[in-house]
Amino acid sequence: MAYQREYCSRSYKALKEGKGMSKDVYADALSNSLTEIKNVCPDVSCSFIFTKDGMVVAGDAQAVGTMMEKLARAFESVAENAALIGELDTLLIDAEKGKVYISCANDMYLAMITSKNADITYLRSVTRVIIPTILKLLKSIIPTPLKFVSSQQLVVENITGFREMFTGDTVQIDHEVLKQWSELFDGKEVSEVEVEAVSGKLAQYKVKAINDSKLEGRGLIRMPEKTCQTLEVKKGELVRVKPIAPKISIPSWGVQEITL
Repeated sequence: MAYQREYCSRSYKALKEGKGMSKDVYADALSNSLTEIKNVCPDVSCSFIFTKDGMVVAGDAQAVGTMMEKLARAFESVAENAALIGELDTLLIDAEKGKVYISCANDMYLAMITSKNADITYLRSVTRVIIPTILKLLKSIIPTPLKFVSSQQLVVENITGFREMFTGDTVQIDHEVLKQWSELFDGKEVSEVEVEAVSGKLAQYKVKAINDSKLEGRGLIRMPEKTCQTLEVKKGELVRVKPIAPKISIPSWGVQEITL
């Protein structure tokens, strides 16, 4: 219990020292918590947190984006069926080579993939303190809840030749998509996106609206050739794109004691 108290206090102090918070910082705080859990529970091979509607919020270094989304969607289906007999709080899958443990953490879910011999009872005692406490701290210092936006699948279209010289690392997507994202973030402009290839490679880029009317409304993402090479994608392939939430200001409060 002393370890959990010390970690939560350190996390609280780190968050308070920040001058602004975006969805990335929110996710980083949760990812760091997952890494701490892995440090004290080596049997955890990877873990991630997702919302009740299947949106992945954060994962540790070993969690792969496509794997997380598939597991989250599969659990969402199971949870919908279980709703007929009551809300699903935990799920344990004891497979031949390991275990999958999913538990409710406030209004989200924590998923962990562990070794076959993992002590689930001990794991539960650790996670039921750290994750809910960090979620509570994040909620307490953010004036309005952060909105998590699902990624969109877009088709790669290359920017080549003369135009590529003036594009840099900026990608282009439909104006309507940017407008919808902006509305979700209370009118704040989305200037960066995260692009993930099918292979799992991902990177963040600046984003602008497509400036060619002939290409609008076709579900495209226009990318410089150099960017395509970095992500190892080609014209016509699908990639997942999600916005990086604009930063919001948080109160400059003093560090407070936490009672667990």
